[in-house]
Amino acid sequence: MCNPQSLKNNTHLTKSLIGGLEESNSRLNRSGKSRIRHWAPKVKTGCMTCRIRRVKCDETKPVSLPAMLFYRKKVRRLQFSPPRAAHYGPRRGTDAFLLGITTPNLAGFFDQGRWARRLLQMSHRYPALWHAMTAVACIHRDFIANSTPITMSRMQDSPQVRLALQQWNKSIQSLQELLSGQVLTILDRLVILSVCILFITMSSLQGRLWQAFVHINGGLKLIHQWKLTDRGEDKRDEDSDLDVLLVLFTQLDSQARPYLPSLSNNLQWTDKQIILSSSTDPFKSLLEACVALEVHFNKMMQIFTNNSIYINGPDAGMQIKRQQCLLGLTEWDIRIDKYLRITPQLQDERPLLLLYVRRRLTQVALSMDLTKGELAHDDFFEDYAYMLNLMGDILKDPMNPLDSQPKRLYRVQKMSFHLETITTEPLFLIALRCREPTIRRQAVRLLRQYPRREGICEGMAALKIAERVMEIEEECLSSPGNACVYGKWICENHRVTWLQFFLVHDRQARTVVHTREDLLHGRPGREIVTTYW
Repeated sequence: MCNPQSLKNNTHLTKSLIGGLEESNSRLNRSGKSRIRHWAPKVKTGCMTCRIRRVKCDETKPVSLPAMLFYRKKVRRLQFSPPRAAHYGPRRGTDAFLLGITTPNLAGFFDQGRWARRLLQMSHRYPALWHAMTAVACIHRDFIANSTPITMSRMQDSPQVRLALQQWNKSIQSLQELLSGQVLTILDRLVILSVCILFITMSSLQGRLWQAFVHINGGLKLIHQWKLTDRGEDKRDEDSDLDVLLVLFTQLDSQARPYLPSLSNNLQWTDKQIILSSSTDPFKSLLEACVALEVHFNKMMQIFTNNSIYINGPDAGMQIKRQQCLLGLTEWDIRIDKYLRITPQLQDERPLLLLYVRRRLTQVALSMDLTKGELAHDDFFEDYAYMLNLMGDILKDPMNPLDSQPKRLYRVQKMSFHLETITTEPLFLIALRCREPTIRRQAVRLLRQYPRREGICEGMAALKIAERVMEIEEECLSSPGNACVYGKWICENHRVTWLQFFLVHDRQARTVVHTREDLLHGRPGREIVTTYW
């Protein structure tokens, strides 16, 4: 039974509490009425980041705006700081780095981040894609945060690398499960090709060229097997993603072409070409213009990486292919002019400048008179000067690229990585083929001042080859006069005519340089061994 005294005390306590609440209500609500609490259901659909931080989520996908702002603050601290896995944990810092730095730069100038956002969106459905993205983010962070000087070979053993290997193995297992399905949808195929691109990126960041070649060849074969280039007039949402993949695979194929004579027997490289439908309609975007231009550039590279040109000279079949490529470039010019007439002013002109550089490189290679040999490049030194000037604008170099006596520019040399071909390949070709002293030395300066790895092209390796070629060719300037023949700037016999590229092992390549004099006398060329940073 209840104690009467305790019941009386509880009643008194209850009345005092009610009186205190009424007094509080009278202070808070001047009308004297009790405050009515409006109940609302608890929201559980916000993203995990906002729920952990207890902030309001706008629930946009794949990443909400509060989460994006939060990751940006983290990225500023993580971008150039050494990895501190013991403090942050390997996964937490990797997610911020993946979102803020790695994925926005994968597709390059022309996609404006759309493909990167699609990768994040698709990764929620495909574990193979998510694990591959995490692995690439780990390797990318280890690459740009490494403090080893770019003149030395860096070590590749760290917590980030070990985490990347675990994620890479998980991605392969998930990819095998995806490929074991009966029917692959168009989205499944785009994911598989995207994972292939990420594997190429990871191999290139580690300097493992053989693995990169295997993945490039596999991706190209899948594109042709699935006939992904056969598209009608109707533009689908997946076509923009496919355009990005076509640009990347085509550029990587062009970069791999110089190595194929020494690798094709082992890899069985595909000889099929990407054929786009002919049209005179204006391009719908710079991305579409880039796809068409890279197809023409790739055809040009296939023509000029044939070793028989340097030994037996051009044949009739090659001349027909050159004329077809030139007609394709003329069609491209008409379409890009129409696009620019109906397009408002571009916010960033660097993508357009890059297209102009690639366009001019293709035209110079296809238009020169091959009967003149290396002397044919002298007729286009103004074109090389034009491309060098555009390269300075793309890199935002503060110096005049055509200055014969440039001032010293003190800048910390930090290696950067880009999957898209931007500056390394054009600057290397300018330094290699243009014999005008000012132009080629400025191209070498830009290679040294802005060290990059783009796709599978190593900027420091390209710099070493270009400097060695300059030394070999300029030997004629101090040699006896009877040893040289005619030629502007560099005599014809001392010009490097043929370069052969070989893989020594994963992170080391060998380049054999042949001058015209070497080929005439049957002498072996001089070797240049380059090591990837």
